[in-house]
Amino acid sequence: MAVAPMLKVTVLGHGGALRPTIDLLQAAGVIEIVSRDVTLADLEAVAVDAERVRELEERIADATFARDLLGRYRTYEAPFSTFISEKVHIGVDEFDALEPDEAFVGLYWACERIAERIADIERERTRLHALVAELAPWESLRLEISQWQDTEHVALFCGTVPEAAAAEIRQTLRDAVEYVSVAEVGRAAEREAWVVMAHRDVLDEVRSTLLLTEFVAASFPDLTGYPAEERVHASERLEVIAAEQAEIESEAEALAEEHHARVTALVQALLTRKDAEEVKGCFTASERAFVASGWVPAARKNELVAALAPVGSDVDVSFAEPEPGDAVPVELANPALIRPFEVLTDLYGRPRYGDLDPTPFFAGFYFFFFGLCIGDAGYGALLAAAAYLIKNKLDVAPGVRKFMDLLMLGGVASAIVGVATRSYFALSEESLPAFLRYQPIVDPLPGIMIMLAFSVALGVVHVSLGVIVNAYRRIKAGDVAGALFEELTTIALFLVVGVVLVWPATIGWLLPWSLGAAVVLKGRVLERLFVDRSLGGTAAGVGKGLLGLYGLVGYASDFLSYTRLAALGLASLLVGDTMNRLAGLVSEIPFGVGLVGAILILVVGHAFNVVIALLGAFVHSTRLQFVEFFSKFYEGGGRPFAPFAPRTKQVVLHPATGESEGGVR
Repeated sequence: MAVAPMLKVTVLGHGGALRPTIDLLQAAGVIEIVSRDVTLADLEAVAVDAERVRELEERIADATFARDLLGRYRTYEAPFSTFISEKVHIGVDEFDALEPDEAFVGLYWACERIAERIADIERERTRLHALVAELAPWESLRLEISQWQDTEHVALFCGTVPEAAAAEIRQTLRDAVEYVSVAEVGRAAEREAWVVMAHRDVLDEVRSTLLLTEFVAASFPDLTGYPAEERVHASERLEVIAAEQAEIESEAEALAEEHHARVTALVQALLTRKDAEEVKGCFTASERAFVASGWVPAARKNELVAALAPVGSDVDVSFAEPEPGDAVPVELANPALIRPFEVLTDLYGRPRYGDLDPTPFFAGFYFFFFGLCIGDAGYGALLAAAAYLIKNKLDVAPGVRKFMDLLMLGGVASAIVGVATRSYFALSEESLPAFLRYQPIVDPLPGIMIMLAFSVALGVVHVSLGVIVNAYRRIKAGDVAGALFEELTTIALFLVVGVVLVWPATIGWLLPWSLGAAVVLKGRVLERLFVDRSLGGTAAGVGKGLLGLYGLVGYASDFLSYTRLAALGLASLLVGDTMNRLAGLVSEIPFGVGLVGAILILVVGHAFNVVIALLGAFVHSTRLQFVEFFSKFYEGGGRPFAPFAPRTKQVVLHPATGESEGGVR
């Protein structure tokens, strides 16, 4: 069983050892502590210090703000750091001692000042850009903005209209009002600037007419000079604030270089302390003793005992097997070669404790499915090399490392299929070196039907395994009859159909008898006829058997789903071949232009093809597991094992400070 055996843990200790016990359990990171029901009269839940939690939350908020702000200005030297955040390496002792001291308070206020100034600059920049755009059509107007006012006899309307509708709006205005004049000042961004002058006697008519059009009044209440001058002033101000922002960002970059790593570790340390305070709520205690319960993997039992050795006889640890009805967490324990495929199991959901882990059953299939979808030795080698470099050259999280292991295996599978089909970057046989011009096991293009048949055959085996695993689960649960009549009859019928396809001559006698036997078994007709002795029940059993036989039709569509493996592999080959042909045509252009163009096409084209093939291989291979395989037996619903441990999402803890090369880095 690939689900790790778990033990129920009870920790009983002297009241004075509560705090050190919590610290030791958290440092060990091997036990999941769960809430206890208070069943004894002299036990009550340990009170959580709400004031302490509130204080920690405030400190966490401050540290998170500083970390996020500095993170925007942190420069990383490692490749791909834009997509994969680097870890902070720190010794355990230094991590435990991290506090928001006076230096952090000064850093926090510096970050607050930087954030406020950057926000002010962004608001002002937005306003100035809008002002520059609004003033653009008014630049040629030789009238100060402060003078855009009505006179004793003339009303002034300044605004813009769409260029496309200008003639129509002008005509509408003239038709409605006799004493009106329109001066076209300028154009910008497909709008015209107008100064509309009208006699005060027709003021209301002009205003109501303009309101019914796309005329937008222009107003610059804070400006007084000529539009051109004000636009120049706004542009100059934009240059000034850009210089101010550059200076502030330079200061932020310096602070980030000096403090970002430490603040990142501080956030994790404060979260760790908050967890240590809140976990008290899972403990129960009397006047002199405390009790805690939890779960630990059986393989790490001794590790837990050793972790509590510093508190000596003040604490006693006892272990027990899980009881029926216990909500046991699940930890997977597969061999190293299969462990990368646990990524897919976790995507779907872990098995319940005591159930089968599907990972060992689908791992081999997923390996070959992935290889068939890409199907090229060159692409597979590139994928495996890239995944290896990301895993070993970048400081990535354990989950990312496991996913890179999965991609490495996928690259190996692709290379194996590529060697079998003689596919190396989709090059034609004539373009390959002499030692690679061997006869492939299958040539994908001429042998497409063979590839499709192989994919379907692989699907038949894959689905059949799912049915067999479900039969095993039923037998294990005591439902032997259900396993026989539902699952094993299905497998028997698969075998019969396979024999008929291989030897069509047997269809005349083997297939009808087999279908009849399937109806009898699936409907439990003999049981109803000879045990229940009910003719009505027997007839219902025949109907149920026919219905069960009809349900087998769904398996045909399941098997056909696997043709996507050959289709994706062929698509990858054809796209790669197209890129090679395009590069060959472009290479004939003289003066070295063709060579450069051909190299660009090959690099960009094959890179694009690898990425698309990778996405298709991952998505479709995963879909076949989840939809066609898991649906036959797997339910999921397990709860992942979540040990009480320090927060290490963004840090890597070393046993001693010296091992982190001199502190936080």
